[in-house]
Amino acid sequence: MRIAIPIDEKGNIVKMFGSTPAFLIVNTENGRKEVVFNTNSCGGCNVGCSGGKSPADLLTENEVDTLLIEEIPETPLKKLLSKGIVVYQLPSNVTNVDDALKLFEEKKLKVFYLGT
Repeated sequence: MRIAIPIDEKGNIVKMFGSTPAFLIVNTENGRKEVVFNTNSCGGCNVGCSGGKSPADLLTENEVDTLLIEEIPETPLKKLLSKGIVVYQLPSNVTNVDDALKLFEEKKLKVFYLGT
């Protein structure tokens, strides 16, 4: 499984999806971690991406199965769900990647559904 987490330049978890500087992608099968930069960051998902590749497409190209994030607008959520990516909600107090992964492994995260 490949899990994506939006991060800033220092590796801390960020709240926003479309404007995140990068995603940390963790391969749970081999433990490998890689950073994929969101070079076409659109500045926020409320207005949509005007050019370049959307973060949802970026995650799909990197074969991500799961996204861990605190909040996400409905439009990118729909796109992720249509691509088969499951989105889990992180608590607002989680800023450390290892803590987020531990909560996921312990099955303590809620799945985002449309309308939630």
